[in-house]
Amino acid sequence: MVKNNFPDLSEITELQKQFFHSLNLGTGRAMLLMKAYPQLDFSRELIAASVRNLANDAPSEGSRADYLYPLIRRAKNRALIEKALLQKLKNKKSGACNLDQLCGLALHFYQDGNLDAREIFLERFDKSFHDDYEFCGEEQILKMDGLQGLFKLADKIGRLPEDEWPWYEYRWNIDDFQKANPALNVFTEFEKAAKENTYIQNYFKLISSITPFKRIRRKIPSAYTVKDIEELVNRPSKRVGFNRDRTLRMKQQEIIAVARNFLDEKDKIRKFRYLRFFYATRFPFDYAPLLKIASGKKNHQTMAVNNAVLALSHFSGADIRALALKKIQEERIPCEYLHLLVSNYQAGDAEMLVEIIGRAKNFDEVHLLIQGIIAIFKANPVADSKAPLEAMYYNMNCGIHRRDLVGLLNDNQVLSDEILEELPYDSDEDVRKLCRKIKRQRSSAAAVMN
Repeated sequence: MVKNNFPDLSEITELQKQFFHSLNLGTGRAMLLMKAYPQLDFSRELIAASVRNLANDAPSEGSRADYLYPLIRRAKNRALIEKALLQKLKNKKSGACNLDQLCGLALHFYQDGNLDAREIFLERFDKSFHDDYEFCGEEQILKMDGLQGLFKLADKIGRLPEDEWPWYEYRWNIDDFQKANPALNVFTEFEKAAKENTYIQNYFKLISSITPFKRIRRKIPSAYTVKDIEELVNRPSKRVGFNRDRTLRMKQQEIIAVARNFLDEKDKIRKFRYLRFFYATRFPFDYAPLLKIASGKKNHQTMAVNNAVLALSHFSGADIRALALKKIQEERIPCEYLHLLVSNYQAGDAEMLVEIIGRAKNFDEVHLLIQGIIAIFKANPVADSKAPLEAMYYNMNCGIHRRDLVGLLNDNQVLSDEILEELPYDSDEDVRKLCRKIKRQRSSAAAVMN
């Protein structure tokens, strides 16, 4: 994307719309647009995307501050944007994910020379301990002020009523700070400060009592026994889950025994609990009982239809495909039924899947389709997967699942140069890592051919 001609008013509006759409998604197209049109003002879009974390699942995906800051730094009205965002941080009372993102941006501003950012950040950090203001900045204060930041954090928390201390057990932040500063003995310095300040001592005792996180080598899971499965089915919880690794280690005769128990079960609730088991491993008999349940009315309490559909994803059959096509016609967002196509995909289905994706009216509805789309094209690595996978890429605001989409596009040999160009600027770290891997692979392949 290399364009520097000045667009007319209608083109500017369209480019700003495209830019904000990319910010919503978290893709690198926003950076490419900014590079291609440095004369355009994207201030409004950048402020909107910074004040509110636009990720589909913000707590899981985390702050997008690292993604947004390079865009703000390049922006035509950078000073205006920084001033506006710092004011937003100063006054914002609640919204943990949004506050964390604003604090992350304030840290970037300060590290790049904006001294006002530190003052405003500290002012908002102090407000965290006042009524009506949500706590924020515990990670950024360590990066901004180092040991003194740790002491500020400890002093503030140590002044709180003792019964509130457990809400602030941020041992992992301190451990991360130690890893980032190996020349410091953080806990030694922390202990010294605690001897001089009662409030710091309160927090030091709290943190010292918490066992640091240690990575434990995963043990090879043992296979389920038939008795184990029965115990899980008998649990009073509404839903039951089965560990896939343990399921796959079971002997075939044990899987058959579980299947017979499923067929013999008279209690509907218990019977439905078996279904998830047969997603992890193929049902060893004729799929007719599964199809009967999958054809029924959905009940989100038991998830029976959903889990029967997942169990049927292992089977190919004209009646299974017929059910899939029927439900795709009847339901606007037939997310539960896409798995019926995993083993029943046919040439030409890609066009139908693109049409289904086009039915979605918002990001949440697009996201409902992602697991089915991924499952279909993992099982069917065909060239015509390109259009549906790209439709998801260009319309889904989940960075976590975007990594799966890009991986499938690459594995199915349909990853376009246009998307590859965007990936270095993606909001998701795993997507950026995958991009580097793909480029190395392509470079090595080109070297071999030459």
